[in-house]
Amino acid sequence: MEQTLATLIATRPDLRPIPGTVPLTPQAALLPPLTYYLALILLPPFTSQRNQRNQQLISISRSALALTAGFLFFQLPLKYHVPFSVGLTYQLALVGLYGGCRVFDAFFISPYLYGHIPRRVKYHHEPRSEAPGVWHNRALSNSYFDLHFLQPRKAAITETATTDEGLPDSWKDRASWALELELSMRGAGFTWTSTDVRHTKKTWTPTAWDRAHSILLHVLPLLGLCLATIRYIYLNQLYLDIGHSRPFDDLPFPQQLLLTAALGGFLMTAFSLGHSMFAIMLAPLKPHPLSYFPPLYTSRIWHLTSVRSFWSYGWHRLFSRLFLVYGVWPGEWLERRLTGKSSDQPADVGKVLGGFVSSAFVHSFAAYTVVGGQLRDALGEAEFFAGCGIAVVAEEIVKRIAFTYRRRSMRGSAEREKRSLAEWYDNIVGRLWWISVLLYNGRHFARGWVKAGLVREMAGL
Repeated sequence: MEQTLATLIATRPDLRPIPGTVPLTPQAALLPPLTYYLALILLPPFTSQRNQRNQQLISISRSALALTAGFLFFQLPLKYHVPFSVGLTYQLALVGLYGGCRVFDAFFISPYLYGHIPRRVKYHHEPRSEAPGVWHNRALSNSYFDLHFLQPRKAAITETATTDEGLPDSWKDRASWALELELSMRGAGFTWTSTDVRHTKKTWTPTAWDRAHSILLHVLPLLGLCLATIRYIYLNQLYLDIGHSRPFDDLPFPQQLLLTAALGGFLMTAFSLGHSMFAIMLAPLKPHPLSYFPPLYTSRIWHLTSVRSFWSYGWHRLFSRLFLVYGVWPGEWLERRLTGKSSDQPADVGKVLGGFVSSAFVHSFAAYTVVGGQLRDALGEAEFFAGCGIAVVAEEIVKRIAFTYRRRSMRGSAEREKRSLAEWYDNIVGRLWWISVLLYNGRHFARGWVKAGLVREMAGL
């Protein structure tokens, strides 16, 4: 009997997609990015007289393609699932949301609200002789090598960037520009970046060998340790039979924290692995911007002293543009509306809460697609990010109160006024605080992943 591809790929027994969704087809996966690409070709304004006469038709075509691409991206997780993988179905939801939001940002939000169309950025690297050991400033010392325990081999450089004055006009230039922009997830190489690409002029240029060294000696062993921990806990504490497992809350509290830490470590190392592998594969394209990969993490974990510093420097910022446009900016606008602040006054509470609310929605929606469309089972991610947002606001309030008290206590003492407001124990308390918040609050995330079958799949079952 002739077998189709669908019958050859076994559906995971623990996969619970949204009811009514069907297995993802190659056509459904390729159509959204291809439509987005065609729309991007038409995004830069035309300058030639021949094309200017057709400007109205081009504008209509561009908007139609963009709306179609956005619709196709958004419908991906609502119409399709990946039958053989819970993790890929979860990621399909992230791709659908991220892609759709990026399309509307590029074609409607940025051009019409801010008059901005991304321009190319070219990076220039000049060698410098400064050794890494003489750096004491955290912003400067957080090089790729510092993060991955590598010693640079005369790769210290000073980086400058220049922005192209014009936009592509010929069809060949447009095709190249559109491909580069679509592939640049973080916006590197374009003026479309935000705080998601954090780097300094004094930085390092790791070679493909340096990245391979990091993968082999650091990333893969840590990834293996995390997966071994996940598998051990799942097999010995949660596994029942095919397609079934015990609830996360049946675990003893210490093992809940251990599993949460292992899941977090897995995510960090998996992102690092993917980032480094793509950097190695695209390294032959240098000096093309597609080969430019700024550091994924911009601080060592043990340098972090607050929940805010973890999310700002210790975690990847691949989705930062999405959270900025759809979370931070609306949050700041709402705070100013409610408090009467002017546009030049900071709106930190709205900024923080807006960013975390948007992140909560994105991750909860992804969980929603792998728990059978049961909203209650998908709220773990929302609880996690909401808790982190509240923790960031709370720690800033405590910090201001503490510094105000210390400033007052220093008055009248010339010797004490010369001292910093920071105390020797601040960093110790800060580290205990953010680790406790992430582990305790992260149990909401882990609970949802156990329900969804993600932990089972990561355990190799």
